Amino acid sequence: MPPESRDIVCTGNRGGRRLRPRMAESRGMPRREHWQLLLALVAACAAAGAAMGDEGAISGDDASDRVGAGGVESERVVPELRAVRTNPHAPRIDGLLTDEIWCRAGLPRARDFRQRDPDEGAAASESTQVAVGYDDDAIYVALWCFDAEPEKISRLLVRRDRYSEADYIAVRLDPYHDHQAGYGFEVNAANVQRDYRIYNDDWIDTSWDAVWESAAAIHSWGYAVEMRIPYQCLRFAEKEVHTWGADFARLISRKSEASRWSYTPIGDGGMASNFGHLTGLTGIKPGRHVELMPYAVASLETESSTAGNPDGLRDRENIGLDVKIGLASNLILDATINPDFGQVELDRPVLNLSTYETYFPEKRPFFLEGNDLFQSEYNLFYSRRIGRAPSGHVDDDQFEEYLDYPSATTILGAAKLTGKIGRGTNIAWLTAVTDEEQATYRTASGEKRAGVVAPMANYSVFRLKQDVLRNSNVGTLVTVASQDGRHPAVTGAGDWRLLTNNGVWCFHGQSVFSRVDDEQVGFATDATFRKEAGRHLRGAIGTVIKDRQLQINNLGYTSRNDWRSGWFWLQYRTSDDWWIVRNSWNNLNANAGWNYAGENISKNWNVNNAIEFTNNWTGGMGFGQSLAEYSDRETRGHGAWRQPESWNAWIWLDTDERRPLSLEFDFNSGDSRTSPWWGGEFLVRYRPLSYMEFSAQASYTHDFGQLMWVENPDDSTTIFARKDQDIVSLDATASVMLNRDLSCQLSARGLMSGLDYRDYRPYLGGDRYGAPEPGYDHDYSYTALNSTFLVRWEYRPGSTLYLVWTRAHADVDETANVLVPGRDAGRWFSDGGENLFLVKASYRLGL
Repeated sequence: MPPESRDIVCTGNRGGRRLRPRMAESRGMPRREHWQLLLALVAACAAAGAAMGDEGAISGDDASDRVGAGGVESERVVPELRAVRTNPHAPRIDGLLTDEIWCRAGLPRARDFRQRDPDEGAAASESTQVAVGYDDDAIYVALWCFDAEPEKISRLLVRRDRYSEADYIAVRLDPYHDHQAGYGFEVNAANVQRDYRIYNDDWIDTSWDAVWESAAAIHSWGYAVEMRIPYQCLRFAEKEVHTWGADFARLISRKSEASRWSYTPIGDGGMASNFGHLTGLTGIKPGRHVELMPYAVASLETESSTAGNPDGLRDRENIGLDVKIGLASNLILDATINPDFGQVELDRPVLNLSTYETYFPEKRPFFLEGNDLFQSEYNLFYSRRIGRAPSGHVDDDQFEEYLDYPSATTILGAAKLTGKIGRGTNIAWLTAVTDEEQATYRTASGEKRAGVVAPMANYSVFRLKQDVLRNSNVGTLVTVASQDGRHPAVTGAGDWRLLTNNGVWCFHGQSVFSRVDDEQVGFATDATFRKEAGRHLRGAIGTVIKDRQLQINNLGYTSRNDWRSGWFWLQYRTSDDWWIVRNSWNNLNANAGWNYAGENISKNWNVNNAIEFTNNWTGGMGFGQSLAEYSDRETRGHGAWRQPESWNAWIWLDTDERRPLSLEFDFNSGDSRTSPWWGGEFLVRYRPLSYMEFSAQASYTHDFGQLMWVENPDDSTTIFARKDQDIVSLDATASVMLNRDLSCQLSARGLMSGLDYRDYRPYLGGDRYGAPEPGYDHDYSYTALNSTFLVRWEYRPGSTLYLVWTRAHADVDETANVLVPGRDAGRWFSDGGENLFLVKASYRLGL
C-alpha cells in the first residue's frame, strides 16, 4: 500500500470553546420521499428560471428594501447618497482629499453614522463623512474620519486581507441591488486592504481578492481614506441609470466603537438587505477585460535517502499561466494552464485516532476565489480532492516495496466560469484535469518497475442559483468525478433558501443523490427552519438524513453516511450593558441520531455561553453530555459497540486583543469512554511595534485509561484496550511587515504524543469484555513538526514574489510509550525531515 501521510490529526470526544450555535444530525424519511422532494426542487428551479425572464423578475432596482424585524412595513428611512462625475480629472489616490471633486461646494456627503456597538442606536462619538465620485472606469470614494484625539488612532501594519484590531473603514456595495450579494472593501488607518464577497445577505467570503487602490493619511483632524475601485472588480447589469445598494462602516479601535451609515438594529439581522442607496450613476458600463498572470517557479526539495532517490534531492522548474477574461458584463472566465498548486504554507500536523477522515482547509488561490458560489448544505465540492496524493496500489503480484511514490497528482489545467445571467440567475462552473501518476517499485526478484497509482482524471462542478421572491433563492448543483477505466461518480442536488419578507424566518436545505456505479444510488436531505433575526431570542430546528448508499467523497466531503437525525438550537442574547457585561450569547443545543439499523448513535446536549465584558475581555463556559447507546464505526466493521455515557465541561477567557500584550486561556475536562480526561490551552500574543507581531500557543491533554479499539486480529475478534495518552501541541509565529507590500513570517507547528495501551481484551458485545489477552503491543510515541519561512513581496498591484522554505518532519518511535518533552522536542530537529526551498514570481498584466 502507499506510504502513510505525514499529516496526522488529534481528534476525540472532547468539549470545546466557542461552540457553534447549533448541533446537527437528525431523523429520516422513506427513500421514495427523497425522490419526490428532489424532483419537486428541480422543477421549482426550472420554473423559477423561466419566470425570471424579461417580464416579472424581481431583481435590481425593482426589488423592495427589506422591512424591519417586526414584520410590518419598516419606518426606517433608507439613506441615499448621490455619486458625482469626476470629469474632467479623476482624483489622485493619496489620502490628502485636496482634489477638485472633493472640494466642490455642495458635494453630496453621507453623514450621521449610528453605533452598532457598544451603544446600539446612539450617534457615533466621532463624525464620519463619505463622498463618492465616478468616471467611465471606476468608482472613487473619499472618507473623512474626524477624531478629537488623532494621536490615539490605531495604525497596525499587517498582511493584506488579515483582520486587525486597528481603526478602519469599510465600503460595501451591492451593484445588482438584489439585496442578497455584494462586495466589501476595507482599509485600516495604516492603509492595509481587506476585501471580500458578500452572499446570502450576511455571509462573507474573505478568499475573494480584487486589485484596487487606496491611500490613508493622518491629519490634524483625524484621518482620511481615498479609494479607487475599478469596474473590473465589480459585476453589474448594463443599463443607462443605476441605483446600487451601499453602506459605509467605521471602527474606532480604542473605543471598540462600530458604526454604520445605513443603520439597522442588530436584532433585525442581515447585511446587504439593509444597505442604503447610491444613486446618480449614469452612463457607466461594466469592465470587460483580459487579465494574464504568467508565473515561474523553481524549487529544490531535500529528503531522506531512498532507493528511488539515493541523493535525497529533487529539483523542479515550472512555468504556467492564469487567465481571467470578461466574456460579458457579468460573466468571468478564469483558466489556468500548467498551474502550480503547491501550498505556500503547510497543514497543521495532527494525529487522527478517530474513524473519520481529517478535513483540511483549502489554501490554493484558484480554488479559493469564488468558493462561496459552490457552497451548500452538503459539502459536495471539496476542492482538496483535486491534486490530492494518490491512494492507489500498483497491480502487480510481484510487488515487494515502493522506491518512489508521488506525493500529489499533477493538475494539467483548470477553468472556472462565474457570473450572473438574465435577471437573478447565478451560474458557476469549474473543471480540472489531472495527469496519470506512476510509482516506481521493486519486485520480489529485485527488478525495478513503474506502475500506475492514479489514473488520469477529470473533475467538474456545475452550480445554478436563481433569485426568487424578495430575498430568497433556489438552486441546483451537479458534480462529476471521472477517472480512466472507472465509472464516473456523479452527485446532484437541489437546494433552497426561502426567507419571509421581513427576513426574520428562514427555511433552507438541500436534497442530494449520488451515483458511483450502475447500481449504487444514494440519497440525502438536510432541512432547517431558523429564526434569523430578533433582539433577544433566536433558534433553529432541523433534520439530516444520509442513506447507506450515499457516496459523495469522490469530489465532496462527508464524515459518514447511514444517518438519520434531528437537532435544535435555542439562543438568548443580551445586548444592553449590565454590571460588567456588554453582550452575551447563551445557547442550548441538542441532537439525536440513528443509523438505518435503528441503533442510537448520537444523543447529545449542551448549554454554553459567550460573554463580551465592558473592558473588552471575552469569556465563556459550557457543559454537555453524550448519551448515545452505540457506535457503529468503532469496531471497524465488526458490528456495533455499546458506547459508555460521557460528559464534558469547559471554561475560557481572552484578554483585550487591542493591547500590545494579550492572552487566551482555555481549560476543559470530562469523563469519556469510562475514564476521566482533562486539557488546557494557553496563547500569548505580543505586538511590540505596530508592524511586528509574535504569538505562541501551547495545549496539553491527558487521557486516563480511555477504552479504545486497537485491532481486529481475525474476522470474528475485536480487541479493545485501555489507553493512557499525553498530547502536547505547540504553535509559534513571528511576523514583520517591512511595509504594506513586503512581509516576512516564520511559523512552526509541532505535536508530540505518547500512547500507552494496556489491559487488552476481546469485545463480547453489549458491556461485556473477555479475559485479558497477552501478546499485543500497540504502544508508540509520535512527534511531528511543520515549519514555514515566507517572504512575500507584492512588487506591483496583483503581482507577487514569494521566497519560501518549508520543513516537514514526523517520527514514530515504537519503543517508547510516554511523552518526554525534552527528548521528543529534540526529535523534531533530527535527521529525516523534508525541506523545500522555493522561489515563485507572478506578474499581472491587464489588457
